[in-house]
Parts: sequence; structure tokens; C-alpha cells
Amino acid sequence: MLEPGQKLFEYEIIRVLGQGGFAAVYEAHDRMLERRVAIKQLLLDKAANQKNVKRFVQEARVIAALEHPNILTIHGLRIHNERIYMILEHLPGGSLQDKLNHNGKFETSQAIKLVTGICEGLGKLHAKGIVHRDIKPENILLTADGRPKITDFGIAHVPQAAGGMALTQVGFQPSTVIYSSPEQFRGEALDPRSDIYQVGELLYHLLTGQHYINVDTIQTQADTLGHNIKQEVRLFMLLEKAICKDPPAGLAALREQMGGLAGVIQKAMAKRKEDRYSDILDFAADLWAAQFDPTVGAAGKSLFGR
Repeated sequence: MLEPGQKLFEYEIIRVLGQGGFAAVYEAHDRMLERRVAIKQLLLDKAANQKNVKRFVQEARVIAALEHPNILTIHGLRIHNERIYMILEHLPGGSLQDKLNHNGKFETSQAIKLVTGICEGLGKLHAKGIVHRDIKPENILLTADGRPKITDFGIAHVPQAAGGMALTQVGFQPSTVIYSSPEQFRGEALDPRSDIYQVGELLYHLLTGQHYINVDTIQTQADTLGHNIKQEVRLFMLLEKAICKDPPAGLAALREQMGGLAGVIQKAMAKRKEDRYSDILDFAADLWAAQFDPTVGAAGKSLFGR
């Protein structure tokens, strides 16, 4: 781990921003250019595995190839003493998860503006055949003026034509299972419609202040069997039902409040990928239009029993 005050290249470490199972991220001061940066360091135990190193390098190359106002910017990739680092732009606005924790749900216009920007960034990825596979509030960071930027491409599916290193495997899951699309939960091959599902559930989260799956309730139901293998099987079955079968319970209430906007979210979160938007920019266009025209998205009305 790097420590505050430690010098690394032309940077001075200020503080730890976060750490996951794969990498740690630090805020640092660029002493040459007098600016703040973020430094992402592959953890030492992960760096011993060449596949992890390749995935880290692939992530850096993907970011470098995707210049877009809604995608994180990379300044460089460095190696020192057999450690590897990404030098990234510093985004002082925190993550969408930070905002949800602090403020609860978002105003409708603000949520739509944020998600439209995320869709535009993902449109750039999808045009190159890249599927992010891990869209969730923690992976959307904000600039000082509140513009969303997509981060963390560590488990993205990247075709060789876009610089991929043949690292993706069917069945590879993100660390947070509840953000999986139905096909992702089942371990199937993914296409951009999986990202569309995840953006739909992100928008649902922003508008309601909570994820569409009540994890505490599911855990409580599983706990009734005690701490054994049956409990684990029960937990898996409940998650499978919530992710792959049951429509979000709060969509009917959203329809009462927001009209056709709920229908747009419903289409994005359809359990069958064939029923979703096939292009994320079409989703963004309907999302934007639904603010002004309540008939946009209204085709899903019958599914709520109306």
C-alpha cells in the first residue's frame, strides 16, 4: 500500500480513495503539472498472476482508446519495481453511490440528465463492440460540475479488434451480483443489452433511492433455514427469482408518479433481452422524451394491470 506523503514518479500520495479485491486507488498531487490525479495500483498479490496484469493493461488501453466526455480519462500507465499503476484523472465529485448514501433519491430531471450522459458514454463503447458488464453506482464518478463519467473497465468484454486480449470468459461475474442482468446471472454470453439492463436498474435506483432487489428481505428469508448448504441454495434461488423472473415491485408506483417514464425503465429492464432496447442511444432518446411527453413508454401500461 502507498502511504500519504510518499513520492511515486512525479506524484505525491495524498490519501487512499478506495480499495477492492483487484486494485487500490489513491488521490495524488502531480508535482510537475500542479494538478490532482488518481493513481490505480494493481494489488501485489494480484500482480503475480499474468492474466491479472493483462486485464489491468487491457483496461488502461480501453480507457485510452475511448476519449469521451462521459468516460474517465487516463494520463498514463507506469511500471516501477514490478508494480504497475494507471495514472487517471481525479474526479472530485465522488460516486453516484456516495450521492445516494448522502441524499437518497434524485430529482427526476437530474436523474435523467445523469443517465443520459452515461448512455452516451456507453454508446461509444458499444460502437467498438465493448460491453462494460459492471455498471453500478460505485462505478459512475462525477466531475466537479456534476457530469457523470464511467469508470472501472476491469471486467469489460473487449473484442480483439478493439484491443482485447482474449480474457473474457462466459460466466465471469461482477463482484456485486445484485447488479447483474438476468443473462449475466445465468452465466451466458453478453451483448450491449446487458449494459442497458444495468443502466435501467441504475435509473430505478436513482429515482426511488433503493435498489430494486431488497437484499435484506432475501437474506432474512434464506436465514430461516439456518447456516448450512440449504441456506446457500435458498439464497441463490431467491436471487435468481428476483433477477431473472420478478419485475421490480416499485415500477407500478413509478408509473403512478411519472407516467411513461416508468415504461421506458420497464423496457430497459425487461427480463428477456429480446424485449429490451437494442441500442442504448434509443433508450436515452426515449428517456429524454418521456420527460415532456407522457405517452412515450406508455406501451408497457398493460403489464401493470391497467
